[in-house]
Amino acid sequence: MRKKLLCATLVGFVAGCGGGGGAASSPDAEVVADDANAQETAVETSPYCTSKSALTSVTDLSGTWVARMSEAQVVNAQFVGVMHTQNIFYLLLTIVQDGTSLVADGRYCDRKVVNPSKTSNLASVVIPDVWAHTETAVHRTGSFSVGPDGIPIFALSTYPEIIGANLVNPTTDVLPNTMDDLRLSDPDGDHIPGITVVISGVINGSLYSVQRQITAVSAIPVATDRVEGALTFTSEQNVLGSDPSTLAGIYAAASTTTDPEPCNSGFVMVKIANATTVDGGTAIDGGESVDGGSVGCEWVRANEAVLFP
Repeated sequence: MRKKLLCATLVGFVAGCGGGGGAASSPDAEVVADDANAQETAVETSPYCTSKSALTSVTDLSGTWVARMSEAQVVNAQFVGVMHTQNIFYLLLTIVQDGTSLVADGRYCDRKVVNPSKTSNLASVVIPDVWAHTETAVHRTGSFSVGPDGIPIFALSTYPEIIGANLVNPTTDVLPNTMDDLRLSDPDGDHIPGITVVISGVINGSLYSVQRQITAVSAIPVATDRVEGALTFTSEQNVLGSDPSTLAGIYAAASTTTDPEPCNSGFVMVKIANATTVDGGTAIDGGESVDGGSVGCEWVRANEAVLFP
C-alpha cells in the first residue's frame, strides 16, 4: 500500500490523502524519493514560479493536456514534529478556448502525498489505490490572454471542491462535523461517510473526514506544449471520527499551515494532443491515441514520470 507522510489537510484530488479499503501499489523507497524530487519545489523569482521565459507565440491552448497540481503545507503533529508535505494531483483535461475564454473539462487521475524534505518517517498516511485512482470529474473555467507586461497568462478561476459531502454552497457552507449529518457522502465507497484515511507508524488507526479545498492558477506557456505557474490554495477538513476513538483527538491537536514559500506549491501542464475530439468522442474518454495507446487515466498514471521528469 502507498505510505506517505501524515498530511493534515488530506485534501482530495478531488482530494488529497483520503482512501477506502482495497489493494494499493507498493513503490519502494527509491521510487518515492524520486517522486518527491520531481515536484520542482525550488523557489523561483518569477511570480509564476518558474525560471523559464514565456513563449509569447502561443495564442491558443485548445487540446488535450495532463496537469499536475502540488499543494505544499507545513504540519506540526504530536509525536511526529514538524513536517513539510505536498499533496500532488494529476488531472487529464480537454481544453476548449474561445477567444480569451476557455473551459477545461476532465478528471482527476491520481493522488499522492510526498515529503520532499524527508523531515520525518514516524507516521504515514496509507492511500489505497481505490481512492488514489478514483476518476473524479472536474470542470473549470478560465482565460488565456496577454497581461499588462506583454506575457500571455493562463488563469484558472477560483474553484471550490468538497470531498465527502454535498453542500448547497461549496465555498461558504459549514462542513459537516458529525457522522449523522445528512449532507455526507461516501466518495471512496467503503460504506463509511466521508474519506477514510489510514495512519501507520508511531500511531495507528483510521480517520474519517470531510474536506474542502479552493484553488486558483496563474501560469505562463514556456513551450508550445508546456505551461508552468503558481497555484494558490486554501484547505480545511473536519474529522468525523476515528478508530481507535483516541486518534481523532491526537489528530485534532495537529496544526497545519500553507507553506510560507508560495513557489513550493505549483502547477504544470503538458500537452499530449491537439485535437479536442476524435471520432466523435472526447479525448479523455479514450478516443485520442498517443504513440499507439489510448489516452485515459491509466495511461496518465503509467506516464507521470515521463510527463513530469
